[in-house]
Amino acid sequence: MQKEYGDRIQFINVYVREAHPTDGWRMTSNDRDGVKFAQPTSFGERCEVASKCCATLKMTVPLVVDEIDDPVGHLYSGMPDRLYLIDRAGKIAYKGGRGPFGFKPQELEQAIAMMLAEEPQVADSGGRFRVLSNEDAWAKLPKAESGAGSPLPGWARVTAATLPRTTATILELEDLHRTKSPLDPKLRAMARWVVADADRCKVAMAEALADLKRAGASEAEVQALRGDRSALPDSTRRVLDVARELTRAAYKVSDDQIAAIRNDLGEPKLVALVQLVAFGNFQDRLLLSLDVPPEPGGPLPPGGVRFVRPWVGGEAPARSTPKPTGDGPPVEVTDPDWRAMDFDGLQKFMEAQRGREPRVSVPKFEELKKNLPPGAKPVRIKWSLVCTGHSPILAMPWTAGLRTFAEESKQDRVFEELLFWVVTRELQCFY
Repeated sequence: MQKEYGDRIQFINVYVREAHPTDGWRMTSNDRDGVKFAQPTSFGERCEVASKCCATLKMTVPLVVDEIDDPVGHLYSGMPDRLYLIDRAGKIAYKGGRGPFGFKPQELEQAIAMMLAEEPQVADSGGRFRVLSNEDAWAKLPKAESGAGSPLPGWARVTAATLPRTTATILELEDLHRTKSPLDPKLRAMARWVVADADRCKVAMAEALADLKRAGASEAEVQALRGDRSALPDSTRRVLDVARELTRAAYKVSDDQIAAIRNDLGEPKLVALVQLVAFGNFQDRLLLSLDVPPEPGGPLPPGGVRFVRPWVGGEAPARSTPKPTGDGPPVEVTDPDWRAMDFDGLQKFMEAQRGREPRVSVPKFEELKKNLPPGAKPVRIKWSLVCTGHSPILAMPWTAGLRTFAEESKQDRVFEELLFWVVTRELQCFY
């Protein structure tokens, strides 16, 4: 079913409790097949059994793991197994019976076919936003000093209409990551593919794969990236594992993981790797939210686009002030999950963080002045010192992009800070 409908339906397996553990309802058929596991007592143990399941069955459908107290298993009454189909509105379109007797994939497939047949057909399949022609998009962008008129990726032909200068900075930064990063070309393409795979962003996966082949990767290396990576060097596997973990749950990456990569690559390349993962996650969210179709003829090669500074042309259209939503009192957030973290609590987390040894050296401002324009004001923010000191070719365009977006978007500051809080709270980034 995934092969048939995987471009329109997201299939997910959820691993819950073991139905037949060795310390429970043990099955002789499991023993014959070598499936002998005690009931996991911690989330880590459950993940370990799930990983062995994935490897043994060579699963191609993503497998996610329920928490040890089984909130998903209870909510969906999924023990021992059950099939569900959830539509785009978040409503259950099909609920099968309990397995094994109620586990009927044929019924699920019929429900999928019916749901897809009843979905309204969109006449314009070009995505959620208007996609400009290449010529029209270039007419919106500021003046280029190189690469003018070259084919633009689909996302740029959307954002050029309202954020032309921000689009220009992102185009430059994407090109730098693909061509000028201090990381080995094959390694950076592999890491970018892993990020896109974790984000399920097929457009970025195709682009990273094309870059990997341009870098001279063998077919064996390409296949190893997609499947069993045991043939890859240990140092490469460590990079790919951390790239995936940084994407899925960055706060879980350990000191030892980072120390091993720092030992393999050195600090400048370690910082460049983190910058690549950060940019990749940003770009994947841009591609996924805009839902831009892939470029005709396959992924575009790096275009070498650079824009004139200071800006010439490319002014953003005038923006209207949002109208008030009502005259009533402000809506108070009552969700305990969001109110549990107050400012004093955040400060305690910050104090604990300040007492830790940094995973990478923090350059002094005097050491990185050579990378900055003449007359630059002293920098005190540590992540700025780290990025600009160790990897200036990627750090400075990123900072310029942030500044350009702030000037060009003119967002409501309260809305902006609320949105930033949602993102950082979800990532558990207390800073």
